[in-house]
Amino acid sequence: MKFSGLQIAQATRGVLHQGDHVGPLGTDTRALPADAWFVALAGERFDAHDMLDAAAAAGAGGAVLSRQAGWTGPWVQVADTTVALQDLGRCARTRLNGPVVALTGSSGKTTTRALIACALSPMGLVHQTVGNLNNHLGVPLTLCAAPQSAAVTVVEMGTSSPGEIAFLAEMATPDVRLVINVGAAHLQELGGLSGVGDEKSALHRSARPGDTCITNADDPNLRDRAFPGRRLSFGVAKDADIRVSDVVVDADAWCTRARFHTPAGVVDAVIPAPGTHIALDAAAALAVAYALEVDLHEAAAALASYAPVGMRFKPVPLPNGALAINDAYNANPQSMRASLDTLAAMDGRRVAVLGDMLELGDGEAALHQELVAHACSLGLDLVALVGPRMVAAAQANAACLGQAEGQAGVLERLMVADDGVTIASPIAAFLKPGDRVLFKGSRGARVERVLDAVVDALKTEAS
Repeated sequence: MKFSGLQIAQATRGVLHQGDHVGPLGTDTRALPADAWFVALAGERFDAHDMLDAAAAAGAGGAVLSRQAGWTGPWVQVADTTVALQDLGRCARTRLNGPVVALTGSSGKTTTRALIACALSPMGLVHQTVGNLNNHLGVPLTLCAAPQSAAVTVVEMGTSSPGEIAFLAEMATPDVRLVINVGAAHLQELGGLSGVGDEKSALHRSARPGDTCITNADDPNLRDRAFPGRRLSFGVAKDADIRVSDVVVDADAWCTRARFHTPAGVVDAVIPAPGTHIALDAAAALAVAYALEVDLHEAAAALASYAPVGMRFKPVPLPNGALAINDAYNANPQSMRASLDTLAAMDGRRVAVLGDMLELGDGEAALHQELVAHACSLGLDLVALVGPRMVAAAQANAACLGQAEGQAGVLERLMVADDGVTIASPIAAFLKPGDRVLFKGSRGARVERVLDAVVDALKTEAS
């Protein structure tokens, strides 16, 4: 979407200086669209007003600034560039011709968003959040980047403190509002599981007459909450509007087959990713498609075009013929269990490399111990626990350390290290062709470093 300087000034209550210009918006000098208006964001640790020369060199045609800072082209003077960006997000929303879908949840947001985009593709051009642009800066950037003619815009919303979802929902004013689940994520900031539920449900509470609110029929933290608007649900529960059944996970074909019982009849789908949780995410996507009156047979067929986004259960062939599953983008207890259970259902030898889960508040130690105990009960061939929280959980769990004799399911092979890179070579030495090895942890744990180190060790072994 393009803006003139006059439009920007009107939307932000700013003042236009030194002529006018028409172009899209950008905030990153490394990836500015051609002739963009450069919005010079400023925070506690940075001030993009210091990057105006780089913006000009990158081809910026104008700038949105709180001070001129030597800029010689058209510019709009605003009191606060972050607030201005958010005002422009609101302005962009009013200019969109198609509906807006917003989604949030404690886990599975990005996967579900990508599945929604697939399911809605029969509508025409689908604009969606790129990468992890799902916060107070990413949502307005997503709205401003949407083509005015987009058939539908899908906006992912994240949160780490109370009030963020309500703020983002007010900006995006979505027509369809999906809350995927409530789980143990950002517990410290949001005040426990109840606080997480309150925060996520803010997307529903702000619904307008005519909006559709979609909720998880299986989630006790969601199913009984009251909110305005039309209500739809998804899940395995018998009363779910989009009900999942007959889920078959085929790890060899790297897909999940599922049947969905809907108000429009029964539809079948094949999603090119393994996991029962993928079937639930697909059900949520089909609920969105139903809300927007997309033919569900077409929507279900379109799910076959799904591809994992970034480090989210992405298959990575290893040099020795084993298969890594890079799921290292983020983690909480709910998503960890889903990935581990999917791994455990695969044939052959299975290995899990698990990093710390962050931002879990006072229950952090207990949640890590429960997760480690679960991992050790699955009959995996090797579990490698990396990071101080995982190591502490292993030390607190006698069964995982092999101290409980005669107990069914006790893990025989366990590796622990504060820094996972230090045990990359032993992990590599253990792996054989055909093995499946999961790498998962919170973003701050950077478990992908362990994957990189394992690859390097395998290359060294082969040379």
